[in-house]
Amino acid sequence: MALLTTGLVDNPSVAGIRPSAALDVLLINDTLLPAAVRITGYYVSGGIKTPYVLELLALAPDAVSIRNYFSQFDIFEFQFEITGTGVEISVWGKDAAGNINTEHRLVPKELNLPV
Repeated sequence: MALLTTGLVDNPSVAGIRPSAALDVLLINDTLLPAAVRITGYYVSGGIKTPYVLELLALAPDAVSIRNYFSQFDIFEFQFEITGTGVEISVWGKDAAGNINTEHRLVPKELNLPV
């Protein structure tokens, strides 16, 4: 089992607009075996980390899944618990118009082990 995290992501509002209004999570199972991924999303307020997303996905062999989550928080974090091998995850922040926010783009090698 692998555990990965985005780490804390700063998403402060400037003039009422946040860099990322939504977050796309791309999951790819590039193996011949099924896999499972538990996705937990947190927002941080007043130093308290509160879960707001809890989803368990089953990924068939050679499957791709895109999940979309609300991210209108000053600080958020996503954690991924992967059962199986060969699953790659990337995270893509999107502004209110649906454009990719390169500040909040995390490819598989940029996701970290939780501390």
